[in-house]
Amino acid sequence: MPTKHSRGTFSRIPRRNRNSDNDPNNSSLDPSAAADGSSERRTPRSGKFENIPSISRSSGLERDGDTLKDPGVQEEYREFLQEKLDAYWKIYAPPSSSTESNVKKLELESNILIQFRKLREGISSSQRRDLFAIEVYETSLWLSIIFRSRSQTTSILSHLLPDIYLSVTPFPKEFSCLTILLASLHSLDLYFPSQRSFFDLEKGLPPPLALGSDHKVWLRELSCSLRRGGYLQFRRLTQHSSLARLAAAASETPDRLSCRSGPDLPLLSFEMLIASLRSHLRLSTWRMIRSAYREFALPLSNTEVWLSDMLLLETERGKEEEEDPRDSDHVQVWFISRENLGEVGRKEGSDRRWVVKTKK
Repeated sequence: MPTKHSRGTFSRIPRRNRNSDNDPNNSSLDPSAAADGSSERRTPRSGKFENIPSISRSSGLERDGDTLKDPGVQEEYREFLQEKLDAYWKIYAPPSSSTESNVKKLELESNILIQFRKLREGISSSQRRDLFAIEVYETSLWLSIIFRSRSQTTSILSHLLPDIYLSVTPFPKEFSCLTILLASLHSLDLYFPSQRSFFDLEKGLPPPLALGSDHKVWLRELSCSLRRGGYLQFRRLTQHSSLARLAAAASETPDRLSCRSGPDLPLLSFEMLIASLRSHLRLSTWRMIRSAYREFALPLSNTEVWLSDMLLLETERGKEEEEDPRDSDHVQVWFISRENLGEVGRKEGSDRRWVVKTKK
């Protein structure tokens, strides 16, 4: 998968030498800085925008309460947010290897989401409908998925589909496909195991937003695998190479490519939703297995491979096709995690034989 072309960056307004390390406007988040940003390196832009009023809270009554209704300010504020994102990814580039506390990471993510919401409020209040508005809402959508804010994901989708896309002229058909895929996966994830919302979304889309046949077939096969517990079909449909191909076909157009390095936000958000669906299917399958079997002998390699397949215990992202399940210890790790939840226990005298515990 090519990573140099990332749609996770803003490229529709002029950049002010953002890639230059000597640019005085370039800001970064010091890993040792306080979570509230008090120890961040301050810049003219961060000082101007860090505490800009929210339109919904100020109602235009506070000083500068309507500032974010101005199109020029919106574009400057988007530049400011990109600087914060660039700094965040330097510390927490996925998969994150930072030793920073999880609390600080969550606070930084929450702050970024709040500031993007301020910008969306400004765009909505000014009734701005153009490619800039689409970019802000789409980036907000990807981040809300990656940062696991389901309520924001639902809210953002309600604006994008169909209003914002259909109000831009000419209609940006090539931009909406990935969003519809993400919206479909979000509905499958949010309401699992029910799929009513998923089918309602498909039926309710206006003709201009209809997906192509390839994406429709993929979504229908995926939803079928979830309904029927088809772990082999789900595994085939959600291989990393397949997801990368789907995301690229749905999103990459010359207008939206950027040479900036960094995570591919559309693909990352796509994979996050698939990972959540995989977890749903895994737990559903596990409940079935627990009711059918009373004991598991993991020393038997065929048992271990069978369980690994059934429970979709893949290796780290992107390597599921390179490593045989029997070469890993994922099944043992899974049983240890279920032991901690009181669902299984080790059989006396054996470290790799497990007995299912029944509720009394």
